[in-house]
Amino acid sequence: MKIESVVLDQWYPVATENMLVAGKVYHSQLLGQPIEYGLDENATFYATHRTTQAQLPVLMQHYTYWISLGNPPALFSIPEFQDSERRVLATVPVSVRTSGLRVVENFLDMAHFPFIHEGTLGEMPFTAVKPYRVDIENDEIYARDCEFYQPMAAFSHEGGMNIEYIYRVSGPFNAVLYKTCPLQPAKKDIVCLFVQPCEEDRSIVHMPMACLDDSASLEELRLFRQNILGQDIGILNNQVPRKLPLLADFEISTGADAISLAYRRWLNEKGVCYGTFQNA
Repeated sequence: MKIESVVLDQWYPVATENMLVAGKVYHSQLLGQPIEYGLDENATFYATHRTTQAQLPVLMQHYTYWISLGNPPALFSIPEFQDSERRVLATVPVSVRTSGLRVVENFLDMAHFPFIHEGTLGEMPFTAVKPYRVDIENDEIYARDCEFYQPMAAFSHEGGMNIEYIYRVSGPFNAVLYKTCPLQPAKKDIVCLFVQPCEEDRSIVHMPMACLDDSASLEELRLFRQNILGQDIGILNNQVPRKLPLLADFEISTGADAISLAYRRWLNEKGVCYGTFQNA
């Protein structure tokens, strides 16, 4: 299967910084290709195509190890990961039986908060998604003026509050969420969604974060976010079709889906086919 260059020439995550053990060889898949990677005796990150034995481009950035099967450009910037005030951590990678594009779209969806994440990111009867603004800037998608009532928006915060979100889609398989930090309302926590598309309909989800919470332990923060991710797994594993439809009339959309519709148009305009459902 020939993969379009807009997908091939991208950086893809294979692990977060806390996951690799020096000297251990890890085997996985990327875009249907067998790969292996690890840290050598000098703790230098490497990656190899297991069939051709070709060395692959590698990068360590945003608390994440990245590789590419093509000729990738510079990786998008997230300066908050360099902020010494923030605590950087990541959830355990999770495998899902769906397209990586489906995973990104689910991440962008606020409407499911009260139904899937009741008690944390949402609750009844606060189900309405207020109108928000979607823009394309420097070939990235931004959704601003997003606001949602959350009963427990962070592990160390008790009581509900309206949380402001900014969504940023920085690549076909990557998104970043900037959300109000209840402990420091003038600033925002950073939650990243970096997806490793193993195959067209199977993915691994990596979620590094840069948080401002200095009262909870790293393990408590990790488990809080891991539990939220776990609640999404049932949705992701049961979506039909597993690949993301780009046809405008294939699925019913509402005003709450403005960023999802923009994401699908953006993918279509870029010529992304890998991981998409092409036939009605």
